[in-house]
Amino acid sequence: MERRCRVGSLEESASTDRRKALWLAAFASSASAGLGGGIRILELGTCLGAGAVSLVLGARGQCSYVGMEGSPDLAGIAAERIRHAAPDVQVDMRVGPFRETLPVLMDSGMRFDLVFLDGHHEGQALLEQWHRLRPRLNRGAWVVVDDIRWSVDMHAAWKELAGTDGVMAFDLFRMGALRYSGTTIRTPGGQRRVPLPLFA
Repeated sequence: MERRCRVGSLEESASTDRRKALWLAAFASSASAGLGGGIRILELGTCLGAGAVSLVLGARGQCSYVGMEGSPDLAGIAAERIRHAAPDVQVDMRVGPFRETLPVLMDSGMRFDLVFLDGHHEGQALLEQWHRLRPRLNRGAWVVVDDIRWSVDMHAAWKELAGTDGVMAFDLFRMGALRYSGTTIRTPGGQRRVPLPLFA
C-alpha cells in the first residue's frame, strides 16, 4: 500500500534533531580519531539524510558512506543532501528492504567503523541486524541504535545487546551506543548511563 506525506512533515516527525545530530557527529569524530585513511559509515534508515549529514561532517568528510533505505524517493533526497554537504564523500545508497539489502552488503566483505541503526524499530530485527553486522565491524567501531525505548521489545533487545561480550554500552535514553572491542571478552561494569543534560 502506498503512503504519501509531505517532506516538511517527515522532517519534523522522523528526522534527526539538533541534539541527536551532535551525538552522531561526536561518534563519527571518535571513530575517525587516529585513522588517517578515513572511516566507513553504514546507516540503516536514511530518511531525509539529516543523520547522514551529521555523520559525514563529524568525520570531517574523511569517510565513505553506505546508506540503506526502503524508499527510493527518500534515498534520492538523502544522497543529494550528503553530496551537497560533503561533495568529496563517496556515497553508496542501497534501496530495498533491509532483509534483502543487508545480507548482500555483508557478503561483500565490506567492513565498518561506524553504524547507525535507525530503520526497523522492532526488537527481533535489531538483534538480527546486530548478528549480521558484528563480523563486519572493525575493532573500536561504534554501533549507534536509535529509539531504544520505542517499545518494550526494542528496549529488551537493547538491554540484551548492552550485555553482549566484547562491547561497552552507553545509554543515551533515546539512543544507545555500543563500542565494539573486537574481542569476545566481557566488558566490566555493564552499560553506562550518560548524565541527564547530555541525553539524546
